[in-house]
Amino acid sequence: MLTYHDSLDEIMPRMIAFGEDLYHHPEIGYKEEYAHEKMRALLDASGIACRTVAKTGIKATLDSGREGPHIVLLAEFDGVPVPSHPEANREQGFAAPACGHYAQAAVMLGVFLAIRKSGMMDDLCGKVTFLASPAEEYCDLDYRKELMDKGEILFAGGKQHLIASGEFDDADIVLNCHAMGGDADGEIGSSLNGFLHKDAIFKGKAAHAAANPEDGVNALNAATLSMTAINFLRETFLADDAVRVHYYMPEGGKNAGTVPEETRIELFVRTKRAEALSLIGEKVDRCLKAGAYATGCDVTIIDNMGYYPLRPDRALSVFVGERMARYMDADRIVHDRHGFASGDIGDVSMMWPTIQTGVAGFAGTFHGKDFRTADTHKAYEVPAAYFLDAVHDLLADGGREAYRIKDGFVPTLDRKEYVSYLTAKTTCFRDSFL
Repeated sequence: MLTYHDSLDEIMPRMIAFGEDLYHHPEIGYKEEYAHEKMRALLDASGIACRTVAKTGIKATLDSGREGPHIVLLAEFDGVPVPSHPEANREQGFAAPACGHYAQAAVMLGVFLAIRKSGMMDDLCGKVTFLASPAEEYCDLDYRKELMDKGEILFAGGKQHLIASGEFDDADIVLNCHAMGGDADGEIGSSLNGFLHKDAIFKGKAAHAAANPEDGVNALNAATLSMTAINFLRETFLADDAVRVHYYMPEGGKNAGTVPEETRIELFVRTKRAEALSLIGEKVDRCLKAGAYATGCDVTIIDNMGYYPLRPDRALSVFVGERMARYMDADRIVHDRHGFASGDIGDVSMMWPTIQTGVAGFAGTFHGKDFRTADTHKAYEVPAAYFLDAVHDLLADGGREAYRIKDGFVPTLDRKEYVSYLTAKTTCFRDSFL
């Protein structure tokens, strides 16, 4: 019988080819049909039963037949809109492979297939699940709202839906990875911001912009004034809260000859403390209302809870970090860094012991036109090797290490509380100054 690392070595060339194929076929969240079929075909070829979850996601489980912990290998596989990227998918809102999810899917699937090929579960206890989660990038929201209205998904984020639908209920430990920047070889124990999503719709009154602008109410002025006011807030944000407020304007009017009647700003309010999201959100709301009031517009503010901050489990971070150090110099591993970005992995970390390792081997700018794989060994083979070791060691000796980590974990929420909170945070406010 092959050892589990022999099996991984045989599988990884195929997994690298699979990941790079996804790079050339990026798809937007909940539309990842190409990636779904590719993953299903690889699982079918290995004789592993799987099922569709969260519209385009996949779930498959290897069961030892013996009581023990349940380890989830969690992977994303969607793209993010970047029109300037050479691989941008014009048919899907310019989805681009500019976040590295394509490699993440290949790493976790490679680990899972190596476990099956080597027969590793014959000597272990418990279960291992490969869970491919769609729609990590928080975008294309009009489409996602349509899916929610039809009852096809429960929430905008893929992991939000999977949590709410009970797909994590019997999980004990969740392992995840993500492409990282910088010149280190790996990252462990690092956290991420959470965020609140806002839509602000300003409504004024159209008029001829040259002949009689005084008869109009300029919604573009309201939006511009609001964005200026938000910029003046920045000195009030606490440095320790790692705050980011950023936005874009998907609607700014229809033509230069007409006073803009309706404009829209889409905003993300990010911070490392979930408790601070509402406070900062209220400050931003005051700016939006002020822009409307000053110009005499109506404003509607729609809030949706985005993602929770990622709080990696400390004991699990130490455990996996020790296995990472088998494949890279210890001084090349970054520990406990905070990232200002967000991911729905944060929601998972509220309820289960979770980590997201940082993976090297990529070049270019995240969410930029030049993001690409630069070193397939670092991007694919190294994380697959240490995750395979981690799964083996977590489930050895009756799952002793996995149970130790699980027993020391204190969840912030349970699923019922989580779903109630997400539902309650979807709010709409309207104020009229016309």
